[in-house]
Amino acid sequence: MNLLYKLRTGWTTLKFVRVGLGSLILYSSIESGEVAGIIVGSLFTIFALFTDGVCCAGNICYTTTQKNNSSKNETIEYEELDTK
Repeated sequence: MNLLYKLRTGWTTLKFVRVGLGSLILYSSIESGEVAGIIVGSLFTIFALFTDGVCCAGNICYTTTQKNNSSKNETIEYEELDTK
């Protein structure tokens, strides 16, 4: 059930590109009869279909938003630098 959910959701432009390139590798390898290319093309296509994205494995890309603490007023002191 989880695999079907991953197939139906998360379609971004990058996922379309990854599936398209994997399919292109797979198709051209089948046409020329290259077994290694068929394996690589299959892996690329399967990984593109069933992963969420390139860098977001394990939801590490999603960060919590910080609350704005506007009640703190800090005095900032500036130092003038000499110009030549």
